[in-house]
Amino acid sequence: MVGNAIWPYDTQSAIKQKPCKQHIPARSPQISIVIAARNNSAYLAETIESAFNQSIPCEVIYADDCSFDDSINIARQYQNQGLILLKSPCHTGVCETRNRGAELAKGEYLLFLDGDDILPKDYVEKHLEKMTPETPFVYGGAEAFGDYSTLWNAPEWTDGRLWLRNFVNTSALWNRQAFETAGRWRNKINTMWDWDLALRGSRLGTPVRSNAILLYRQHAGSWSANIKTKYQQRQEILLPQMRQICSRISIGSIISGRVADFFPQWISAITQSVNLINSSEPAELVLLDNTNNTDTLRKIRAEASRYVNTFETIRILPYPSSVTFSNEKERRDQTARFMARACNRLRVEMRGDIHWLIEDDILVPLEAGVNLISNLTADWVPPNAVSGCYRNRHTETQFVGGQFDDHHVVKAFSDIGNETRAVDYCGTGCLMYWKDRTPRYWNSHYRNIPAHDWEWCSQLKSLDGVLLMLPSVHCGHAKSTNEILY
Repeated sequence: MVGNAIWPYDTQSAIKQKPCKQHIPARSPQISIVIAARNNSAYLAETIESAFNQSIPCEVIYADDCSFDDSINIARQYQNQGLILLKSPCHTGVCETRNRGAELAKGEYLLFLDGDDILPKDYVEKHLEKMTPETPFVYGGAEAFGDYSTLWNAPEWTDGRLWLRNFVNTSALWNRQAFETAGRWRNKINTMWDWDLALRGSRLGTPVRSNAILLYRQHAGSWSANIKTKYQQRQEILLPQMRQICSRISIGSIISGRVADFFPQWISAITQSVNLINSSEPAELVLLDNTNNTDTLRKIRAEASRYVNTFETIRILPYPSSVTFSNEKERRDQTARFMARACNRLRVEMRGDIHWLIEDDILVPLEAGVNLISNLTADWVPPNAVSGCYRNRHTETQFVGGQFDDHHVVKAFSDIGNETRAVDYCGTGCLMYWKDRTPRYWNSHYRNIPAHDWEWCSQLKSLDGVLLMLPSVHCGHAKSTNEILY
């Protein structure tokens, strides 16, 4: 799913046909190979021939990006074999060139090929064997040849964690409808186009790895070689940029009604913070309504409707669970169980790549979203989760966050300082995390102590996850509508 769009597939193909006496062979799906290149005349013939020599017949399109070498004349030599030649009167870049080729293609599946790479004879066949109607794309490894040689083995999808690094090369096999729904090729930072497309496409279903190996030519004029040799130092900048550009944020909260009149101030602060992020991907807001009050719910809906231009969707879901108890211990146990169930429900309902939990009595500062997401996407290996800072309204001298000691005793911070630091635990008041790099389930108790947040953080730490607390995101904690604790 991308936003509210679900990419369709031919449901009729899944309908079992009645048996008939005459055997009708299954129709092979048409596959289009789109070769997009500029000034690759030295290698283009070998590339085109590898596309025509596939064990499965394919439509072959050559989209030229205004070459000034002999590329067009070389391509013309293959037109009598069925090559479709698409010329451009001006240089538009590789992404637009690939998209123009895709528009001309007739295939149900699309495979893009650079003008200096080579497809082994069984490349398309191996990819196609792994394709199903629900698969957005099939990917594989690559073997470098030319100026140097190496093998890049692609991991299985469940082991890959694409947000950390790209392992999907340009020549994945795409379900055409998934390619279109994902938004096709786009150029955001003038590199990492295949990573950008794979991240968007992976929202549409589970990609699958095949054993096909692309022959990936390395030479002094290739873009990838230039990036590696001239701009290696830029990778630490480019990786976070691409993560920020592609990631979708879901904001989730449980609206309890304890400080119902605080809601207008609460949602206004969140909206301003989201607008400051200035993401090209839309954000969503998911609220679990636990107010059990129809008048309060009506006011919440009316207030939330003012911000429909900020969020792609605002969903207010009924969550009428109540807590019953006869003593303080039961109250704490029941509350922890309620919070764990609610967080699990939010995890299912929130569809973004990044989840941002904000409790309904937390007032986030204007720069909260920018600071949190900048830290969550930074470095070669980004942290798993980041948290803002806020004081405990029950123990005002302490912040909600700190360390576990050797005996698993919680040590809360009384002073957070000015430096971002790794912590063992935080609360769910202002917590942002990667959905696919954090514990899947929230449990209610940490070592028999009712604390769903401590338990979740403990799970993260046991998996060697990194949780950062940011003093730069200093939130207010509402004791009442008019009393904000800083």
